[in-house]
Amino acid sequence: LPITLISYPSTNYHSPGKGVLLGAYVWGLDAYQFTAMSPEQRVLKAVEYGTQLHPQYPREFENGIAVGWHRVPFTHGCFGMWSEQARAEHYQPLCQIDGRLALAGEHVSYIPAWQEGAILSAHDVVGRLHRKVIAQGGRA
Repeated sequence: LPITLISYPSTNYHSPGKGVLLGAYVWGLDAYQFTAMSPEQRVLKAVEYGTQLHPQYPREFENGIAVGWHRVPFTHGCFGMWSEQARAEHYQPLCQIDGRLALAGEHVSYIPAWQEGAILSAHDVVGRLHRKVIAQGGRA
């Protein structure tokens, strides 16, 4: 199915009542086909495709939103993806502290698209900053 991935809520999974479902997580060429539609059309298509897996979708669906991440200004997508060549050439320079500028986030990690990558990247920056301060005799 072109919706690629459905993500089920993991918090209070078996509890009664309503929940939030990520009904379509789309990437690759399917993402471009999906984002060619209006947000409203994308939601309807996600429900249509999801019905093939869960026939109760139309009955349980209340509302939805759709974000075409590559269409959001200044993001070019929802996460950073490295080719091996780009990582070999640019990753270490990007991780270096440049004066007062230090970058942290999933885009500066080996685990793109996940909070774990962002957290590990933040830990890396703190370590780099600590080593820099120590090397400068305790001055930032």
